[in-house]
Amino acid sequence: MRAVATATTDPAEVLGRTNDLLVGMDSGRFVTCSFLRFDPVTSELVDARAGHVPAVWATDDGRCDVVLNEGGLPLGIRAGESYPSTRRSLTGVGAFVLLTDGVVEGPGYPIEEGLKRVAELACDACRAEPDELAAQVIRVADLTGHSDDAAVLVLRYGELREQPQAEG
Repeated sequence: MRAVATATTDPAEVLGRTNDLLVGMDSGRFVTCSFLRFDPVTSELVDARAGHVPAVWATDDGRCDVVLNEGGLPLGIRAGESYPSTRRSLTGVGAFVLLTDGVVEGPGYPIEEGLKRVAELACDACRAEPDELAAQVIRVADLTGHSDDAAVLVLRYGELREQPQAEG
């Protein structure tokens, strides 16, 4: 995937080429994946998903949501699979949270409930330092009841202005 990513900047194309390579290897293996490119100069985030858990997005004005953009099958299942890209401009102050299914899903703990909990946490803490928000989100994995992989990545964007100190 790293080699393919040096040849193109489009996440959808990276996933498509990687998928075809994996299928061509005939290993019988498959993998889910989210691939993102963030341009800090333009604040544009481009992402594509291959069977992976959706991301969560939140802004400091109280908006938060599970990012249910269209995705494709996991990599390694079927040659020629399409992986659409989604472009968004990250303006203001906010957080974009990527996670694995082990954080939000398990026996008796539906993925919808886990994603809703992560969205609430992101909405409440999107102004926090990324490591603080990631630590809060990873604790959701304790609710899932299984030992699947659990990983969190937080992209915190926008300027935080110093709050004026009250004179006293």
